[in-house]
Amino acid sequence: MASIPAEDTRTRIRAGGVSDIPLVQALADEIWHRHYPGIISREQIAYMLAHGYSREALTRFVTEDAAGLALAEIDDRDVGFAAWYRVDDTTTKIDKLYVLPEHHGTGVGRTLIEHVAAFARERGCTSLTLNVNRNNTGALRAYEHCGFAIRERGDFPIGNGFVMEDFVMVRGL
Repeated sequence: MASIPAEDTRTRIRAGGVSDIPLVQALADEIWHRHYPGIISREQIAYMLAHGYSREALTRFVTEDAAGLALAEIDDRDVGFAAWYRVDDTTTKIDKLYVLPEHHGTGVGRTLIEHVAAFARERGCTSLTLNVNRNNTGALRAYEHCGFAIRERGDFPIGNGFVMEDFVMVRGL
């Protein structure tokens, strides 16, 4: 599938709810299995999907006041999503941000980031933060292009012997 030009304005962001959890799980499964092999092992992919995308894990984003879930649509097709929560009085964390590979570089990710930024600003936050795998070079470049900068490097054990080898990135609002 050809990429859509960056000027494309067909992207529509909608709030996600409990009924969207199966859709988010299906998108995550497809995106992760297409994007992450070669960055992390298939075993780690399966483990992280099972834990980070369980119904319980995703429900917090649609039930907590300082959290959110949004889906990106193009031509009535869901092509990505973001999930976030407030860390403290000044910071919101983008916990999940994924777009189908054929829509990378089209502005969908930026549109999701700006949606989260507006949510955070409305609640008095002055920064966004996120973690990104240190070997996920495409995502690193995309986040830098959207105004994020690396704040620190960290290795975060997540269980079952797996470690997230991430950069923590921050962007002012």
